[in-house]
Amino acid sequence: MSATVAAALKKAVVALLTDPKVRKTIVGIILGIIIIIVMPIIAVVSIFNGDIQIDTKRLQEMVVQNLSAEEIAKLQSVENTMYDIEDKMKSAGFEGRVKEAQVLYVLALSSYADESGFTDKLVGCFSAGQTKGLE
Repeated sequence: MSATVAAALKKAVVALLTDPKVRKTIVGIILGIIIIIVMPIIAVVSIFNGDIQIDTKRLQEMVVQNLSAEEIAKLQSVENTMYDIEDKMKSAGFEGRVKEAQVLYVLALSSYADESGFTDKLVGCFSAGQTKGLE
């Protein structure tokens, strides 16, 4: 009985593959499946392997054009404070810890930046013998 089924299947496959219209349909289905599976994989791989070039100067110009005068002044104040922290940390001998001080400023102490001596007080929080970072 299995020989009869195998012979019938063979006849059906030969009949289907000899008909050009059916062959085109089968090839179309196979290509469609390949495209549905392979194209997303290719897209993901190309995203992670591709080199994206971003014109940061132009992007900054576009952002600044959409800011109000008050927002620009606030950003300038933050930038000036960041440079001041960098300069004073380096002067105090903490070249390797500048980013720590800047992160402290941005995340926790920015509301105190307008107080007199803020940067000096921030630098004073660091000591030469400290081995632990922020916890």
